[in-house]
Amino acid sequence: MGSHLRARPARHNRRRRQAVITTVIAVLVVAASGTAAVAFMPGLPKSLLPATSTPSPAPVAEPAEEPDVPVEESAIPEEPALPPAPVSPAALACTTTSLMSVWAHQDDDLIFANPDISAAIAGGECVRTLYLTAGDAGKGAGYSTSRELGILRSYNVMRGAESFWDEHTVTLLSGAELTMFTPQGSTDTAVAFLRLPDGGLSAGGFPATGHTSMPMLLNGSIATIAPIDGGPPVSAEGLGHTISELISAWGPSRLFTHTPGASTLSHGDHPDHAATGTLTRQAWQAVGYPVDAVRYFIGYPSEHMPVNVSGDVLTHKVDVYRTYAKEDVVIACADNAACLSRRGFGAWLQRSYAKTDAELGIG
Repeated sequence: MGSHLRARPARHNRRRRQAVITTVIAVLVVAASGTAAVAFMPGLPKSLLPATSTPSPAPVAEPAEEPDVPVEESAIPEEPALPPAPVSPAALACTTTSLMSVWAHQDDDLIFANPDISAAIAGGECVRTLYLTAGDAGKGAGYSTSRELGILRSYNVMRGAESFWDEHTVTLLSGAELTMFTPQGSTDTAVAFLRLPDGGLSAGGFPATGHTSMPMLLNGSIATIAPIDGGPPVSAEGLGHTISELISAWGPSRLFTHTPGASTLSHGDHPDHAATGTLTRQAWQAVGYPVDAVRYFIGYPSEHMPVNVSGDVLTHKVDVYRTYAKEDVVIACADNAACLSRRGFGAWLQRSYAKTDAELGIG
C-alpha cells in the first residue's frame, strides 16, 4: 500500500508536467498560426489568446499635385494654317463699287444694257465687261478684232476720255485663256474676251469654226469648244468655272447678263444670248453670289415692249453705239438717225429691260 501511495504522486506529477508541456506547445502553435488556431483550442486561457484585431490595409499614396507652372503662349502648338486660296490672274484692284457684265457678243452690252453701264461709269463705279464669243459670225479673226476695237473706242466715249488700252493675256485658274484690256494708267474699266466661236442664229456655228457653238456645248452635242485665236479648248464645266472665277476675282457689287434660255423671256432671242445667260446664272449660283444683285437684260424680244429710252439718254446711247458700229462693217451707220433706222437695232436701242431672278419664272 505504501508503494502504491508513492506511485500516485509520481504519476500525478508526470501528468502535471505533461499538461504544462502541452500548454506551452499550444501557445507556440497559436503564436505561429495566428487567430485561426483559436477555433481549434476553445479551452485556452484568455490571457494566452493572441491579439485578434483586424490588420489595417496598407495606406494608398495620394497622387502628388502638379505645381501650377505658367505656360508661355509660344509653347502652345498652333494648328497648321491653311494655305491661302490662289488668286486669279485676272484679279483687278478697285477701291469703289463695281459692275460686272457678261455678254455673248461685242455690242450686246451697248444695245441691251445701256444706259445702265454708261451711268455706272459716270457714277465712278469700276466696270468689268466679259464677252464669251469672238462675235466672228464665221468671218474670221479679222472681223472679230475690228469689233473689239469698236468696243474699246465706245468705252472711251462712256469714260469721257480718249486713251490707249493695255492688253493682258492670262491663263486663268480654270485653264481658260483670257485677253483683257484696261485703259493705260487705270484699272477702273476693263473689257475681256474669251473669243469662243460665234454660234449664229441657227446655234449650229459656222464652217470656219467647225460648226461649234456654246448652245451645242450646253446640250452635250460637243464635249469642248476652242477659241478662234488658238487658246485651249474648254468644256461646259470649265466655262462655268471660268465665269465663277471672274465673279470671285472681280467681286462686283452688281452683275448683268442675258436672259437664260429656260425663261420664256428669252424666246426669240439669239441662241448665244440664251446660252450666256444660262452659264452666268449657273456660275453665280455656284459661288453664292447674292441673287438680289443680279439683273438679266431682255434681248431681241424687247422690240415688242414699249419704248423706255428717249431724249438725251437715247442720244448718248446711240452716240456710244455708233462709235462701236464704225468698226463693224455689218452694222455700220453714218449717224444716229441711220443707226435708229436699222431694222431691229433701232428698236432695241430705244429699249432696255432688266429682270430680277424671280421674274425669270424658272425657279
